[in-house]
Amino acid sequence: MRRLFPILLGLIFGSQSAFAQVSKLESFREKVLPEYSIYFSRAELTENGQLSLSATVTYTGISVEARKTVMVPIASAWKDSIILVNYGSKRELWGWNARTGSTKLLDQFDINATAIVSLPGTDPRPHPWFFYIGFQLGGDNQSNINIALNTRLGFYLLKNRWDFATTLSGGVTGNTAYDASGTGWANVGLMSRVHFPIRKINLSPSVGGQVTVAVFGQVPTTVNYSLVLGVSWYIGFGSVDIGINIGNIISGAGGVTISPRPGNGK
Repeated sequence: MRRLFPILLGLIFGSQSAFAQVSKLESFREKVLPEYSIYFSRAELTENGQLSLSATVTYTGISVEARKTVMVPIASAWKDSIILVNYGSKRELWGWNARTGSTKLLDQFDINATAIVSLPGTDPRPHPWFFYIGFQLGGDNQSNINIALNTRLGFYLLKNRWDFATTLSGGVTGNTAYDASGTGWANVGLMSRVHFPIRKINLSPSVGGQVTVAVFGQVPTTVNYSLVLGVSWYIGFGSVDIGINIGNIISGAGGVTISPRPGNGK
């Protein structure tokens, strides 16, 4: 009997809480939802008792700032910490702070997404690593030409906004007017960059430096320093990169960076 009493008490309070949420939802549907029917077609409760709003095409067609303007009075009227907005397979989590009365977009995600886009500074792994492969073509008005294949293997540091990598480059250089065969060369080095991610458009400009040592085709003690500027477009498996090296010569390169993720077998 002593064990039964707490269970009955919990059921009573639980049922009262559920009834209160249902009553709150009915009141919301009657008094608040009609004012925003252009943005939301339906209001329901999730299994956890949170408000879930089904958005219309009008809502999905406006900017995030405009959505916030819509959500501020709704969150204030609902007076709960979390509101879920759904449209198709996409979800938004809006938070409301009772102390400050402010409303903020906490997260956006797609429940059908097979790959998660992750910019530097947003990856939950402590030091995610990456592999880069790119192609480089350079020349000048004296018919000198340089063709190269560039590779990098490294990892991220400092909240994933700063990376560090070893580099290996090899290729052929020559003069198309005098030397048809060209001369082979290879360099090894170190590169480090700082990233400035723009999450809304999945772009991340970067600036850094590189030091390389010639190991083939040049005097072995040759050391070159260069400024590295670039921009990356982040997609599911990594990023598409464009970079410029400014040193003894100015050259540009384009390539793909692959960022393996835990649990995907790579």
